[in-house]
Amino acid sequence: MNTRVLRAALRHRGTWIILRGVLLVLILAFIAVPMLMVVWTSIQPDTYPAFPPSGLSLRWWSAALTREWLLPMALSAQVALGSAVCALVLGSAAAYTLARGAGRGRRFLEGFLAAPLLLPEIVISLAVVQLVSVLDARRLIGPVLLVATHALIGIPFVLRTVGVSLLGVNPVWERAARDLGASAWRAFYTVTLPLMRSGMFAGALFAFIVSFNNVELSLFLTSRDANTLPIRLLQYMEYQYSPTLACVAVTSVVGICAIAGAASRFVRLTDFIHGEST
Repeated sequence: MNTRVLRAALRHRGTWIILRGVLLVLILAFIAVPMLMVVWTSIQPDTYPAFPPSGLSLRWWSAALTREWLLPMALSAQVALGSAVCALVLGSAAAYTLARGAGRGRRFLEGFLAAPLLLPEIVISLAVVQLVSVLDARRLIGPVLLVATHALIGIPFVLRTVGVSLLGVNPVWERAARDLGASAWRAFYTVTLPLMRSGMFAGALFAFIVSFNNVELSLFLTSRDANTLPIRLLQYMEYQYSPTLACVAVTSVVGICAIAGAASRFVRLTDFIHGEST
């Protein structure tokens, strides 16, 4: 009887492992196939891709690597970097305060800081435009206002990842450093900050990616002479189509992947979930 139960359990476990593997492959295919189609569109000679393919060509890349696209890409990178830094500073400070604080307002503050993720981004953009109009500060519309607005949606990502990192940091360790003569800042800098570093990096990376690819928040907050890359792509697609769009998309994705890959050599993205490696 025990042998039969064991065999049935092993068969059930084997079936579950196979189903889980199939599901994982389908999810990865769902993510990868559209990107592979974009890559293929950027290196084929026809305006509209056909199957079977007629060959390979880099003719569209000459139009993609021009000032028309590189300037919006550079502006998007600058805005994303600025908003990620702002979100990192504010979100990390808020996460540390929430982790070390106690009181009835803690849940309210955490929910308030996460609220931008619950509101449609187009609504936030319209609200910011109306606020700027009321304050008669339309001159702020542009990169500065974009950085401030994009930081709003970046803070919840930093708040969550840094908060997860701080779950594994015992407050007693800081108090021990203080008892040994360290100041409050030195105790935080030498004990807590290295342990929350992976969460800070992961949150900043998420904030950068969300800002770089954002359309809704940027739609009403860009000036005529300074468009971010997603807005420039949207404007281009309204009147014409060209595989140049695929080349620009591939360039931006490769750039983001390169940044993430280079930075992950120093901080592993999953450390904030599993804990710091020793």
